[in-house]
Amino acid sequence: MVVLKPVVINKPYILTSIERSTRDVITFRFESQEKKEVHFIPGMFAMLTYKDPETGKSISRAFSIANAPPSDYFEFFIAMINGQLTSKLANAKVNDVYYISAPYGQFQFDMDAGEKFLFLAGGTGVAPFFSMLRQAKSSDKKLDCAMLYSVKYPYDIVEKTELDTFEKEMGAKTFVTVTRPAEGDGWTGQTGRVNGEMIKKYVPDFMDRITYICGPPAFVTALKNDLTAMGVPEREIRAEMWGE
Repeated sequence: MVVLKPVVINKPYILTSIERSTRDVITFRFESQEKKEVHFIPGMFAMLTYKDPETGKSISRAFSIANAPPSDYFEFFIAMINGQLTSKLANAKVNDVYYISAPYGQFQFDMDAGEKFLFLAGGTGVAPFFSMLRQAKSSDKKLDCAMLYSVKYPYDIVEKTELDTFEKEMGAKTFVTVTRPAEGDGWTGQTGRVNGEMIKKYVPDFMDRITYICGPPAFVTALKNDLTAMGVPEREIRAEMWGE
């Protein structure tokens, strides 16, 4: 783990792009007013803050950074759950100003730490893996990487086109599982929660890989338990969890 001190502390960032990625997830891009590049390690997060112009009160939440470093912008995959901050973002417009502090976190990806990687993502917990894969792609590095990605519904796959591109251009394989399949949804792939048996099925050489996990607490805890029960050393598991 590399210790990085935050280099951006409550700096104003301009909202320059609002793109709906799925029915419930929106990709927001915030660009630096100073056009200053920030160095961070894929896997780290930023604190995004909304300041109410009338009351002066602030609302802050942590979001994994989805873009590759270094960059003069931050991109986040945000599930619109009608929370305090997401309610503000639901009505946000291009050119609105928000405030960002970054980077933070011990969930850090090192492309040179091993030859093979296993990514386990739940919902918008896929965001840091996009940062990792985007960094590798920008470095023209082919990763021996397999990702199991859990979503509730088939239409919840974030940035599916880009995920397909990672596989075609980099050899990074993604296996999606749907936890709430429904009749008529057209899904013919894997269903159910990611677990040890699913890992064995899709990534039989999991013991040879360094594992990264990101998602809700129950998702992360269950998979860490499964992996250790399967004989994976804890030192080979990196994990990040967030509240729903």
